[in-house]
Amino acid sequence: MPPLLTIRMGQWLAPFFTYHFHTGSPGDSVPYAVAMSVLVFLFATVLEFVIAIAGKWLIAGRLEPGNYPLWGFVYYRWWLTDRLVEAAPTYLIHGSSLHAWWLRALGASVGDDATIGSITLRAPDLLTVGNRASIGNAVNFENARVEQGRFILGSIELGDHSHVGSYAVLEGDTSLGEWAHLDAQSALRAGEGVPARRLSTGSPARDAGPFDPTSLRPRPQVSSVRRAGEAAFFLFGALLIAALFFMPVFPTFMLIDVLDDAELFPRLSALFSGLPLLKYFVLALPASAVMIVLTALLSAGIRWSILPRLRTGSWPVHSNVYCGKWLVNQIQESSLQVLHGIYATVFAPSWYRLLGAKVGRDAEISTALGVVPDMLTLGDETFIADAVLLGDEEIDGGWMTMRPTVVSRRSFVGNGAYIPDGTTLPENVLVGVLSRAPEASTMRSGDTWLGSPAMHLPARETVTGFPEALTFRPSPWRRLARGLIEAFRIVAPHAIVIAAGYAIVLAVMPVAGVGLWGRVVWELTVYGLVFGVSTFVFVAAFKWLLLGRYRQRSEPMWTPFVWLSEAATNLYEGIAVPNFMRYLRGTPWLPWAFNLLGCHIGKGVYLDTTDITEFDCVHIGDHAEMNALTCPQTHLFEDRVMKVDHVVIGPQVTVGSRTTVLYGARLGERVQLGPMTLVMKGESLPDGTRWRGNPAAPARRV
Repeated sequence: MPPLLTIRMGQWLAPFFTYHFHTGSPGDSVPYAVAMSVLVFLFATVLEFVIAIAGKWLIAGRLEPGNYPLWGFVYYRWWLTDRLVEAAPTYLIHGSSLHAWWLRALGASVGDDATIGSITLRAPDLLTVGNRASIGNAVNFENARVEQGRFILGSIELGDHSHVGSYAVLEGDTSLGEWAHLDAQSALRAGEGVPARRLSTGSPARDAGPFDPTSLRPRPQVSSVRRAGEAAFFLFGALLIAALFFMPVFPTFMLIDVLDDAELFPRLSALFSGLPLLKYFVLALPASAVMIVLTALLSAGIRWSILPRLRTGSWPVHSNVYCGKWLVNQIQESSLQVLHGIYATVFAPSWYRLLGAKVGRDAEISTALGVVPDMLTLGDETFIADAVLLGDEEIDGGWMTMRPTVVSRRSFVGNGAYIPDGTTLPENVLVGVLSRAPEASTMRSGDTWLGSPAMHLPARETVTGFPEALTFRPSPWRRLARGLIEAFRIVAPHAIVIAAGYAIVLAVMPVAGVGLWGRVVWELTVYGLVFGVSTFVFVAAFKWLLLGRYRQRSEPMWTPFVWLSEAATNLYEGIAVPNFMRYLRGTPWLPWAFNLLGCHIGKGVYLDTTDITEFDCVHIGDHAEMNALTCPQTHLFEDRVMKVDHVVIGPQVTVGSRTTVLYGARLGERVQLGPMTLVMKGESLPDGTRWRGNPAAPARRV
């Protein structure tokens, strides 16, 4: 843990230190300090990739498929390298040819001219990608998992010209034949495969008929010179965008330096005498607001001054249009490292409009993924929940296709749902959790769709008893109150990081001044570790002091409880997870940490997810296993009412990757859930049963 947190802290403490080291004396050049700090930032960014590659080969070597003891030496080697690889900022290379190089460096076998979007890959040695294969966005290659007390590593093989759609999940020991297609939002369980020239779709994946390669346009030939030029473009573009989106931190530093001047503001300096951390937190609040505004303006400036407006059509992946689209993605991904807190606030629609999306009045947008802003229209009073993959471009057979995506008035898209590129949702349509929207021709206003593939539900539960003034039509005062709370929640995480950075760097500056560099490194390491733990303590204190213990309840969206609860979630995801909790994943320490936040987690639990929010409502029995990206979903927004209830997971339960258990559900002992399974709210699954799919259906007795 200490080395992992040290690497994390060094990535932002080193540029902090560099800037202040070169601006501490009269006559120092601010432009020089900025240039040196940017160089150190870029060096630290590249170094994270290098550390991940070196750590993978030095610690894990080449892993072999097999069934190993949980907590054994093979597991430990895999866990440590997985944390190192996860820490690398791979969002900088998603969708580019550099991504294939990165995977090869980690041990994967990647064929010629494969197109790879954004993926998670748990065991790179065991992935084979064929020539000219296509992999979409947010694809999960979960070829390392825990099941019944064993750690299982399995291979994934993708044949030549095969295609994996966005938001798909593949466990180990799976395969796709030549020209095989696994549709988006589909799950391939261990031991399954898609034969050559066949299409599989859904969760669980089922055969959907033959796939005809002649249905794709011929792949254009591309020269080696063009490929080399694109590789240089991607490398230069990634570094340039990373540097540009680091620049707004410097006006923040300058503003804090001005506010910290005792001659200009003597009372302010005296007020916080002896409390440097609190002082810098207060000073960092306006400075963080400046950084966020500048980042948003920089995003819009680059987007509209340099890049062309994207339009409907198809283009080769080796084209200038594809490169331009990749740069748009880079702007969004890089800016969201700073602007992540804007999601699920009243400010999110303005951010999307700034990037070119058409967003109606009173739309609510949480953490949408894969958005092509020029192609997106959200109607009045729409609701986009967490982790929705919303209209990302389709890439197959060497071609990229972009089409308009429309979500009409008062339609609701549930957590983890997938809205394919080119979809138009009519008014007041509900697409459920983990569901895939069906073809537009099958949908009508007021419909409810659930599952992958989606099934039409004839009726929908509606929430009544709350006035529209608390759901859809809030008063100006409520809008103002929510806006102020959410503005604080957006700037507070950055203010905490900046304040800690200032306090830490200024504390070690006297040691640096006398040239004791070994001691400087040691003190920065210790302070960085203390900061990582302190982020968890801060979030725990915020939760217990302002929210207390979560319980079953229903609260309309425009009320203080919802605002504070969402603020606690934002702080947890914004500072505690990236700086501390993510490194506890897959260790015996993570259940302990969650129990301190209010969860009820038994002994011997394997927990490879941090996707828990209303902590007190989560109950996990002894020796249960929660694999990657699983979510005990203790709340949903229904008709703009936040409904909170308990999730009970019994002893020795195994939950597959990217599975969601909705509130009110109870899982009996020894229940097994496959990947991308949805347990509906209020369901009770009997002891010793096995379930798969969305919605969950019995598989067989265990």
